[in-house]
Amino acid sequence: MNVFTPEQVLNQIKEAQAAMVEMTARSLEAIEKHIDLNLKAAKANLADATEAGSQLLSVKDAAELYAAAQGLAQPAVSKAASYGRNVYAINAEAASEFTKMVEARMEEANKAFSTALNDLSKNAPAGSEGMVALMKSAFSASNSALDAMQKASKQVVEMIESNVEAAAKAGEAAVGQAAAATKAPARRKAAAE
Repeated sequence: MNVFTPEQVLNQIKEAQAAMVEMTARSLEAIEKHIDLNLKAAKANLADATEAGSQLLSVKDAAELYAAAQGLAQPAVSKAASYGRNVYAINAEAASEFTKMVEARMEEANKAFSTALNDLSKNAPAGSEGMVALMKSAFSASNSALDAMQKASKQVVEMIESNVEAAAKAGEAAVGQAAAATKAPARRKAAAE
């Protein structure tokens, strides 16, 4: 029977501690990226608000106010969509790194369990072959189920990413069309004057 030695236990503890340090470092990197993104967005928003304020203060009538507000809406929506995509990209990158680390640990655990199972089968008493075969079959089935879940979750992530991108583009296009539609009457009015 396979009994863990103190050295093996110590190595397991060291590996777990190293994995936690790595996950913490990746988390801090993601937080740093979010902070950087938010600082850039805050600076850009301040500049945009200053410009928008100047534009809105220079309007002469309600039609110009409406046209100016519509003109400001499209870039704001585009920037908001871009910000959302950047946040999603940071989170997706961090999640991907965490997934890779967990998958690597799971692979190591599966190898260790497989080795232990093989050791058990070699040292099992006579007549227990059926039980060992059952354990091996259950282990194999659980690994197959885990692989299927991982593939399905990757497909879901890909589908979500494409839907998020499509929704952002559709929103930007709708605002662009609305802005173009409101500029046309303003141009006709200006041409008539």
